[in-house]
Amino acid sequence: MRSVAFVALGSVLLVLQAALGVLAPLGPWAPNPVLPIVMFLGVANDVPLVRGALASFALGYLLDSFSGSAMGLATFVMVACFLIARGAGLNLFMRGPALQGLTTFVFGLASGGAMLALRAIFEAPAPFPLDTVGHTALTLVAGAAITGLAGPPIFLLVRRIDGLVTRRREETPA
Repeated sequence: MRSVAFVALGSVLLVLQAALGVLAPLGPWAPNPVLPIVMFLGVANDVPLVRGALASFALGYLLDSFSGSAMGLATFVMVACFLIARGAGLNLFMRGPALQGLTTFVFGLASGGAMLALRAIFEAPAPFPLDTVGHTALTLVAGAAITGLAGPPIFLLVRRIDGLVTRRREETPA
């Protein structure tokens, strides 16, 4: 039930981002609203590995569907981010908003770089590439910074949903 609630939160955040993107287009500087949810799933001790990987897969698939990128790209990267967060056991990032934002920024850089590298490997090159290395690096860092700023409020939402679902589960008679 908890994984379904997290996937539903991810879809609501993606719909909200798409709706706000119509009013104020961010272009490639848009945050990745599902990355903090995937990171939370990775560091939560009571989320089983398979369930967390499946929820990360679903969130990545939603991100692929909303972004219009090659299907499977964000799906693969979100599952990889979940596994890295699970393997690293990032207990520090639960300590406060500053560390959450910094950790989300680092994961945003890593996931953005991985998506960029995978696109460079598997997509055909553009006939007239307009992006320079500096512009690409600026876009990557800016997107990660905005994701890092959006991370702590999303973590707060995820914790509240986690608390509500856990409390309901404990209140129901066996």
